[in-house]
Amino acid sequence: MSSTKKKKEAVAKVPATEKNGKIEMVNIFSTTYGYYRYWVKNILAEGSISKFRFVKDADSYNGKIAVAKPEVEKAKKVLAEFQKKNPDTVTMWE
Repeated sequence: MSSTKKKKEAVAKVPATEKNGKIEMVNIFSTTYGYYRYWVKNILAEGSISKFRFVKDADSYNGKIAVAKPEVEKAKKVLAEFQKKNPDTVTMWE
């Protein structure tokens, strides 16, 4: 197989959500940094969401939960499932 053909195949395997080598992130819910740091990131990790982060607002410790674009629906399901199983828990995201 020629090297140009291998390069073309390698380029074709790059997901469409990556731009300039970075994965496109989508904000899904608002939360505070405290909730994210102590609970929300653990809930997402246990739900096998691999790419997520906290995006802080400029004026406070509130912010948004950002998830990789291909995992948005999966992350929403994981968080909804947690709320369903724990109805007495304080709402940690909106």
